[in-house]
Amino acid sequence: MIQGILLAAGLGQRFDPSGEKDKLLQARPDSGKPVLWHSGRAMFEALPGTLAVIQGHQPKRVHCLFDAGCEVLISPEAQHGMGSALAAAVRHCLEKKPGITGFVISLGDMPWVPAQAIAQVHAALAKSSAQELRAVAPYFDGKRGHPVGLTRAWAASLIALQGDVGAKHLLRDAEIIAIDWPTADVLRDVDVPEDLA
Repeated sequence: MIQGILLAAGLGQRFDPSGEKDKLLQARPDSGKPVLWHSGRAMFEALPGTLAVIQGHQPKRVHCLFDAGCEVLISPEAQHGMGSALAAAVRHCLEKKPGITGFVISLGDMPWVPAQAIAQVHAALAKSSAQELRAVAPYFDGKRGHPVGLTRAWAASLIALQGDVGAKHLLRDAEIIAIDWPTADVLRDVDVPEDLA
């Protein structure tokens, strides 16, 4: 089985340096639903059982993720950055579900990624051997987007991640199966308030 992982632990300090506004709980203008709900819902639709990882003391994020259909891992390690959050999620998944053959990883601040893109990454990853170092990602206009699919062979490298260094550097020399995607939704994230205008 392939496990969905949603990284939703970041504090989004560029969005609001004061820390008063949680960017993941801001409404996407076209729907009125939170950014995080959309990210979680798309993952749930394509991969039921998706695990979202957050820091402790984020009850509003927990509620939002449950509403979107996700399972939630509260990880104290996640406060150290994206790499630590991903490592905690992968470790947790492998302990709970030893038969995992791969991971589809998306980001909580990318509320426009369509469920269809996630499903296509999943389908392509499912054709790869779990023992081979394979990666899958959608591309728009030559740029790699999200989500990223990784075979189980990456597990040791993912668990070794620390701090705010995510899996991006692992993919530099990797063989990536590219899925051509017709829109920029797979690249679009929420970084500053203007991104939600």
